[in-house]
Amino acid sequence: MAIYPSMDMDLIPVSHSVFAATGAGSSFQDDFMPVVFANGYCYIGMRAAPKIS
Repeated sequence: MAIYPSMDMDLIPVSHSVFAATGAGSSFQDDFMPVVFANGYCYIGMRAAPKIS
């Protein structure tokens, strides 16, 4: 299992559970990346991370 470093992003709300992220690294510095919070998960790109308590 790979552990990735945390990402610092500014989230701009698009809807209740969808955000446009900026500043996620060199690949997305000038563009937006969708971030979706649904069903207890955070979906970023093609990855999903479960909510932790």
